[in-house]
Amino acid sequence: MIIRNEQQALCVAVEMERRAIRVYERALMLASDSQVRAGIQEILSDEKEHFRRFSAMKAACPPSEHEERMLTQAMAAEMLFPGGVMELERAKGLATLQGLYAFAADSEQQAVDNYMNFAEKCTDPAIAEAFTSIAGEEALHLAELKKKLETL
Repeated sequence: MIIRNEQQALCVAVEMERRAIRVYERALMLASDSQVRAGIQEILSDEKEHFRRFSAMKAACPPSEHEERMLTQAMAAEMLFPGGVMELERAKGLATLQGLYAFAADSEQQAVDNYMNFAEKCTDPAIAEAFTSIAGEEALHLAELKKKLETL
């Protein structure tokens, strides 16, 4: 899927974060292990903060309603969490910390790659910097998850 400008990138980023939130909220309802639930809540908190930041930027430079609807529905689902909570279950992410962290690490890597790509499409330096900054945060989350995986 090709992103042509920052409005499109922001639409997709908001939807990616919204999808992440939905996946992890559903995962919380299904997970029974207290350590897995705590891990999900930690990841969910980060996703909610990214959603808040991207939503604020999108409000400052809104796309057309038609453009937003087409982009969010078509692109976000294929860019992040394509299997949703069922994929998380298949990855044993609802039963073990190792499965949760491996699933989350894959998602974080996808987010880093997408947000860096989005930054390259931006003409507004502030929005490009925001994508780069959040990609950096995602990279830190990825490193933390990898470290947690190594200790399990």
